[in-house]
Amino acid sequence: MPLAQVLSPLIPAGLARGSVVSVEGSTSLMVALAARASHEGSWSAIVGMPAVGVVAAARRGLDLSKLVLVPHPGTQVVEVAGACVDGMDVTLLGARLALSDADRRRLMSRARERGSVVIASGPWSGAHLRLVVEHSAWRGLGAGEGRLRERDLTVAVTSRREGATRRVRIVLDADTSGLRHGAARVAEEVA
Repeated sequence: MPLAQVLSPLIPAGLARGSVVSVEGSTSLMVALAARASHEGSWSAIVGMPAVGVVAAARRGLDLSKLVLVPHPGTQVVEVAGACVDGMDVTLLGARLALSDADRRRLMSRARERGSVVIASGPWSGAHLRLVVEHSAWRGLGAGEGRLRERDLTVAVTSRREGATRRVRIVLDADTSGLRHGAARVAEEVA
């Protein structure tokens, strides 16, 4: 699945169908990963992330007409997550969902079978890709005035295929137009 140009240094080939991506340290990055696919017609679901609302999703570029929000799945979390993985192209899962390791393995298997993508907040054993935000800094505020305009993120990227961790610096735009279409910058590669 395609990514916004600014995110391509994180995952040059785009989001692989049937994969699980673990994101630690940034809900904005999670939503940004799903934005381009959503904009191009893919259905998305956000499960167990009550702090993410429609305004935030729209600002990050998600198509609200193809978005399902389940902020509090309650005791049916396994069934809700499974239904979303089965029926959606991209499913974002919150960190506090009560999923056992066996539940996570079943969801990974379903994603692989259905060709959907799971983007999980927090650690996920066996994830195909792990993105850890190591540093975050906002820009745009002056001396007590102005507004937040950009967010610099330094992200450690670890892939099951590559094994080695590399660090990438990206810039997320904070305005209502969603992701800035400028190029991301590679901070450093770690062998």
